[in-house]
Formats: sequence, structure tokens, C-alpha cells
Amino acid sequence: MTDTLPADWYCSKQMFDQERRRIFGRSWIAATHIARIPQPGCLSTTVAGWPLVFTRQDDGTLAGFHNTCRHRAAPLVWEGEHHSCKRLRCRYHGWQYRLDGQLVKTPGFGEPVDKASLGLFEVHVAQWHGFVFVFLGDNPPPIGEQLAGLTTATAGLSFERFSQTRTSSHTLNCNWKTYVENYLEGYHIPYLHPSLSREIEVSDYRVEVCGRSVVHHVPTKNHALNGGFWAWLWPNVSFNVYANGMSLERINPTGPQTMEIEYTYLFEEGVTEREQMEAINMSDTVTQEDVAICEAVQRNLAAGIYHRGQLSPRHENGIAAFQKWVDSAVSDDNQSE
Repeated sequence: MTDTLPADWYCSKQMFDQERRRIFGRSWIAATHIARIPQPGCLSTTVAGWPLVFTRQDDGTLAGFHNTCRHRAAPLVWEGEHHSCKRLRCRYHGWQYRLDGQLVKTPGFGEPVDKASLGLFEVHVAQWHGFVFVFLGDNPPPIGEQLAGLTTATAGLSFERFSQTRTSSHTLNCNWKTYVENYLEGYHIPYLHPSLSREIEVSDYRVEVCGRSVVHHVPTKNHALNGGFWAWLWPNVSFNVYANGMSLERINPTGPQTMEIEYTYLFEEGVTEREQMEAINMSDTVTQEDVAICEAVQRNLAAGIYHRGQLSPRHENGIAAFQKWVDSAVSDDNQSE
């Protein structure tokens, strides 16, 4: 059996700051789906405390920037906003930027400005089957290294068939790792998710670690709404694929004991609104059950009684891998800040 991470790793501001820099600042992070970014236009979101804006030009060229004007750090696009546009305009003083990040206008400033040196702070972006990834540090490794296990596991799936989008979000009072670990095992399903448990063969449920991803193998009963493919990718995103749709489940840390989940639901063309809402409602039911237990676990982690636990070698191998990766990332003294 394997010991868990210490409880204070789920509560400490110091640990959260290290994870933000050493995990989220040095990994490819799934941010959204290309279908949500108008062409031409923009979409804003936040990743682990970094406000970002993604743009698409007329020719489809994708770019990403910190959502921060070079004048006095105001946002160019309000959080969560996406719209068609030819330029980005600062919400504070009206500075304007092209969709490639180049500064073009500084209205009423009163002095000549070296526009060439004041473009937006750019971030690295990449696409995989329509999913938009961002790397916030310098010198990103090839995204294929991080995606290798997931790419192999999804070889028989066609993500491109999904295009219609809906979104929803949930705010949680728990550490991001508390929620990730809940996703990485099916051990809890018979006790926490009655509707889901009725649709799957719990005794045959297993979890497989594939590179930097964890894949659920879930035999389902006939006509199960939840039948499909569930997989998680380091460090914070899940791909939940069903018969006629899927969700991108982004787990976004906002503080030592707070986080949010952002779902991007994608459906095939022709799926009715009723069918979409049926799938979303089922997802929401399971999510609310997960939220209740994760917040309760977090309160106990913070209470000061529990220090470490033990992981089941049969059911919690995905958690063991995840905790090993977290420990390695935050404990590597050779990593420069």
C-alpha cells in the first residue's frame, strides 16, 4: 500500500504557490475548444490565476496572450467573454491591439508611443483535435510528450464529430487535488453516485495509467446514458465522451482551498436540445454529488486530525501516479523559479 500526500499539502498557501509555478506554469494546460473562439474574434479565460485571451484571425490563425494591457494592466476582454472582433480594446483606457497582439492605437495618450515594443505578452498555444492548449512558461516541450498516453488511448475516437457547444461552471471550496483525486478512482461510485452505479458494471471497473493520463475502463449496462470513454490528462483536465457528445472538464485552481470546474459540452450536429440537456443534467447530478463529498473531505483535511492515509492498490493506482507526479514537480530542487 502507498501513503497519501500530507494533509497540509491541500491547505497550504505556500504549497499552492509552488504548484501554480511548478505545475501549471510548466505544463501544457487545456484551456478551451476552438469552436468557442469566433473567427475572427476572441475568448477570455483564466488558468490557475493567469487571465488569458485567445484570438483567431480571418485566416484561422490562433494566438494566446495574457489578458493584460501594456498601459496599466487592465483587461482587454472581460472574464469569460467571447465575441467577434477585428481588434482587442483595453476596457480601461481604450488602447487597441490587433489580433496578433500588436499595439496599434493609444487614444488621447498625449505622447508618441513605441508601439512595436508594447505588444501583448504572448503565450504558447497548440491544438489537439480542436482542443486548445496553452503553455505559460518559456521553451515548452513538444505537446506530444504530455499527450502521448492519451493519444494512444483515444486512437479509436473521433473528436472532430463534436462541434455544438454549451458551457457551465461550478465553484468549489476544496483544493484542486482533492477534486482530481476523486475523478481518478471509481472506488466511490457505489456509495456516492446511485444513478451512475445503476448504469455500470462496478465489479469490472478498472483504471489504467497511460503516460501522463489516467483512463477509466467502465463496462456499462444496456442503453446507459453514461456509457463511453472517461480519461484525465495531467495536470487538470478530463475528457468525458458519450454516445453523441462529450465534455471537456477543466479543473481550475483558484486558491489553496478553492477551485472551479468549467465544463465545455460538445455535441454532434443534429443532437436535439432535449438530448443535450438530458446529458448535461446527468453530468450536473454526478458533479453535485462529487462537490458535496470533496468539500467535506477538504474540511477534514483542514481540521488538523488527519495527516496521511493509504491508497488501495486495486482501486487507487491512478491517484498514486498523480500524487507521485505532484511530489516530483514541487520537490525538484533543480527547477529554477
